[in-house]
Amino acid sequence: MAENESKNLFKINKLQSSEKYKENNDLQNEPKSYINFGICQLSIGIIFTYMYMICSILLNIINRVIYHTYNFQYNYFFMLCQQFVCLILFSCVGSRYETFTKQTGELSFRDFIKYKNYYLLFGFIFILNILSSFYGNQLVINVSMFVTLRKLVLVKLSFVDFFIGKKKIDTYTIFCIALITIGTLLIGSDDFTADYLGYTVVIINNILTIVYIKLTEGFKKKTGASNLKLLVYNSYLSNPILIIAIFISGEYKKINNYFFGDVPPFEGSYFGFFFILCISCLMCLVLNSSFFISNEKTSSLFTQLLSNSKDIFISFLSFFFLKNNKLTIKIVLGLMISTVGALLASTKSICDNLKIGGKEEKENQKEKFNPIVSEMEPKKLEVEE
Repeated sequence: MAENESKNLFKINKLQSSEKYKENNDLQNEPKSYINFGICQLSIGIIFTYMYMICSILLNIINRVIYHTYNFQYNYFFMLCQQFVCLILFSCVGSRYETFTKQTGELSFRDFIKYKNYYLLFGFIFILNILSSFYGNQLVINVSMFVTLRKLVLVKLSFVDFFIGKKKIDTYTIFCIALITIGTLLIGSDDFTADYLGYTVVIINNILTIVYIKLTEGFKKKTGASNLKLLVYNSYLSNPILIIAIFISGEYKKINNYFFGDVPPFEGSYFGFFFILCISCLMCLVLNSSFFISNEKTSSLFTQLLSNSKDIFISFLSFFFLKNNKLTIKIVLGLMISTVGALLASTKSICDNLKIGGKEEKENQKEKFNPIVSEMEPKKLEVEE
């Protein structure tokens, strides 16, 4: 009798372990959806990952132009503009399209209350993450150093997944991460400046980014709802908080002086400033949406691995569009090494998310490329009665 109870207990533990394993890998085990481009089909997840990468490149350059060319460093107001545009487009435009409403699901106060703690926590982390990113961009003038410090997010995230999440990372992914990181460290080492306050802010931003990434990755698993719902609720929460912050901090006085002062704070016209500010707000909407969908369809480490490739282009474009940046041997070498790592990761990801000629996948086709490599899911064991 005791022996049978011991066996049953052992099987129950294995069953619970199997269920927990399956729950932690639901996002990666979902079937892929493809978009047909005629000669080939590409999975939705990889499309949104590359969309996020491209938007991030453009938005980083645009924001640095706003900070340093137009001398606009009013973070609460800047973030309010971005979130207000998101709120208007989500509420007035997105709600009219069936595809959008189908993805977000029910949006109501009753629905919000069900997971209010999750939404409030995410909104708080979201605001802190964006603000620390703004301050880091402003305090670390040199783009190469800023990119170098931000690159550490990928390394930290891989450690979090491996040691805390207990997820296996394949050798190919580790090699790509190493190349991208080594190349970026070379870029930053040639232009090191003792801007310790800026470095501290960027490191804090890195920690908040990892928390932000893991919250978005686990949202669908916890609630069963799309990450777009999280983004919509966040836009509702962020706007009143940022308006209050503008008045409490006294930033409204500085903004009034910026637009209506006797001496313009920058060379050029306000028309050019408002034009690039509108572009930044629209890019922010596309950036957040594509990041959330990419995180939902693939995984946080996969999204971060490919998106970190954007820093190569940011460093390169900064030498042409921004001041105080110059090319050196170390920077060129670092760009080359990082580019190789980015190309390896990108090529493998495209190949494993591509179907040629629109043909259906074979049953024995290899699993899609994913930084998280898992073993076969153990079979459920029935408990003996």
